[in-house]
Amino acid sequence: MGTIQLLDCTLRDGGYCNDCRFGLGNQRRMTAGLAAAGVEIIECGFLLDHVLYHPDVTRFTSPEQIGAILPGVPGPDSPQYVVLADYGRYDFDRLPPQPETPIQGIRVAFRKKDRLAALAACRTVRDKGYRVFVQPMVSAGYTDGEFLDLIRRVNALEPYAFYIVDSFGTIRRQDLLRLFALAEHNLDPAIWIGFHPHNNLQLAFANAQALVEQHSPRNLIVDSSVYGMGRGAGNLNTELWARYLNDQAGGRYRMGPLLDLMDGVVLDFYRRSPWGYGTAYYLSASHQAHPDYGGYLEEKKTLTAREMEEIFARMDPEQKMTFDRGYIEALYQTYQAARKGRAL
Repeated sequence: MGTIQLLDCTLRDGGYCNDCRFGLGNQRRMTAGLAAAGVEIIECGFLLDHVLYHPDVTRFTSPEQIGAILPGVPGPDSPQYVVLADYGRYDFDRLPPQPETPIQGIRVAFRKKDRLAALAACRTVRDKGYRVFVQPMVSAGYTDGEFLDLIRRVNALEPYAFYIVDSFGTIRRQDLLRLFALAEHNLDPAIWIGFHPHNNLQLAFANAQALVEQHSPRNLIVDSSVYGMGRGAGNLNTELWARYLNDQAGGRYRMGPLLDLMDGVVLDFYRRSPWGYGTAYYLSASHQAHPDYGGYLEEKKTLTAREMEEIFARMDPEQKMTFDRGYIEALYQTYQAARKGRAL
């Protein structure tokens, strides 16, 4: 079995639950606690253009700003610190050289339609000295041929890691293992394979275990967040995953610091604005649709689960991947008008 590392994305993916407003003190507690737990990679937030930087918020406009939340002087056993940038929302030409910043890596996320331009941006990031994590969103939306072509291009890029990204929490075990096999047998052996799961179908933990059970010689990174903090149904739980790796895969994570973070930081946000499995996210994932569609329909508070299911069934497949408020509102109004007509 290859090396398995844990990447904690609480400060980034968890930001969907609190508008990234963790507070400076909590950001410092998170990075220090995760480092104390032995987490190998810590994602510190988003890298964005056209936002106003505030030290209480994990939306950064420059990597240098991240230094304010990192614990102490880095040593040989320190985690890697990374940040995520969505292609099209950050100008990578603005990046300072990596030696001038406190972070080691940048995760570049992109939609399928942008993949060629995004890989060119990844090259810019790599040339500036950063470890590049290639993040093709909604990986299950690629055909085998498209995924293999992407892998071929990634091999030429030579990034640090290439990911299978379950953006909508829709991937079943057999589809995950098919994508993993394509990467395992075709990706350059020096490139780590990553997996970013969501929990819309309650499969994040099971899918992550399925990868470990392959006993692959490939080096693997699995993403998680403390208490599953993340958009909608949330993510794989860091505390669950760390204990599983300790029990089953030779992990040496220290659970005390993770439990302290649950109690001292994350549960307070959960009490204010809960996340986790629910009808809206289950239906979104079942129909391979963006989770915001389910959230939008649920917020109407006029639909039963069956009625939401009927609206999802009417969606154009081409519209499902990207949330379009105008589209779903029109679909909702059409459905409601037809329902009233049937009642007359």
